Amino acid sequence: MVNQFTLSNSSKESVGISNLKVCIVSPLFNPLIGGPSRQAVAMTKQLIKKGVDTVVISRQLSCIRGEIEDVEVHYVSTISSHVYNLTEFSIRNFLIAANFALGAAIKLFKLRERFDIVQFYSASLPLLLCLPLLKMLGKKVVAKTTGGRGGKEAGGLDNFFLKPLLVPIFKYTDKFIAVSDEIMNRLLKEGYSEKVIIKIPNGVDAERFSPSLESRRKQLKDKFGFPQENVFLYSGRIVRGKGLESLMRAMIDVVKINDKILLVLIGSGDLDESLKDMGYELGLEKYINFEGLIENVDEYLNASDIFILPSFSEGMPNSLLEAMACGLPVIASKIGGVVDVVEDGKSGILFEPGDVSGLASAMIKLLNDNELRLKLGAEARKRIVDSFSIDRIADEYIRLYERLSK
Repeated sequence: MVNQFTLSNSSKESVGISNLKVCIVSPLFNPLIGGPSRQAVAMTKQLIKKGVDTVVISRQLSCIRGEIEDVEVHYVSTISSHVYNLTEFSIRNFLIAANFALGAAIKLFKLRERFDIVQFYSASLPLLLCLPLLKMLGKKVVAKTTGGRGGKEAGGLDNFFLKPLLVPIFKYTDKFIAVSDEIMNRLLKEGYSEKVIIKIPNGVDAERFSPSLESRRKQLKDKFGFPQENVFLYSGRIVRGKGLESLMRAMIDVVKINDKILLVLIGSGDLDESLKDMGYELGLEKYINFEGLIENVDEYLNASDIFILPSFSEGMPNSLLEAMACGLPVIASKIGGVVDVVEDGKSGILFEPGDVSGLASAMIKLLNDNELRLKLGAEARKRIVDSFSIDRIADEYIRLYERLSK
């Protein structure tokens, strides 16, 4: 059976100070952009807090600021440093990834005395190119698979013509971390041994992301110019595959029932302008706010009433965990790691991805039932505190590192 840490009573106590030396390799390491990037920052800070000697290797970006205090980050300069969305396959993105991988390999060699274990965020090209070096150096290698999207990382190579070449190399990885059952099953299907796969979900800072008092919520609504009720919020990248076009179309039906609503979109990406144009074409411009990249996501969540995640594909979305930690009722598509977190009808409402009618119905249902909103929000918060707090998840990482060190 696949190794799987369960967050039971045995893991409630903090692991405490450790003598572990870990290097995090994450193409993006910024608290403002992308789920994997934000998760890498949050987990690294928690590991350092718990006494793990941690150093980070990441890409140098020229387009986005994001202060990271108390973390030693060694940046790799690459081509197109203004580009941070590498999810779409293109020659440019491949060259950026290859550039970072080679730079990371050089940094790893120079820093080889600083770590015993290397943790990759994404089992993709940087892992592939750095594995031979790390194995020669006698280092343990852990790779967290973030979504397994076709042809770009372990767990997503099924229909990729280079799979017979890549899988044997990836098998030198000491442990794969799968954040969801779906990703775990993909890795198994691809041919990796059960012994090298472990399921550990993403975690969220349940202290920073927590419900505000009603008086504070009203203050935040006034601060952002939001109405005092009926504020929907989406937080994430504004790119293809996030289901935002479906959300726009669902808004048409919702506005017909209740025109005292507001949809707030947090994030940025390639679809910024086209979504704004779509909003104008559908006559929704006065019902939608595009907020762009922000640092105070927790405040925006507490100024909102309902969270929506209409994606077509996700690993285990941080934005969902953050919203639930803030006690928001959530409406999310029935995909990937979402179904591992949201208990349909208990801690949120799930709908089939791309089902505009189903999404609109869920939105209208929560608009019309305040008691249900409160119930779902309370259960969502409890779900996060019980099973997905960053403190608990960091303990699971430390236990994994300690086992590899033996």
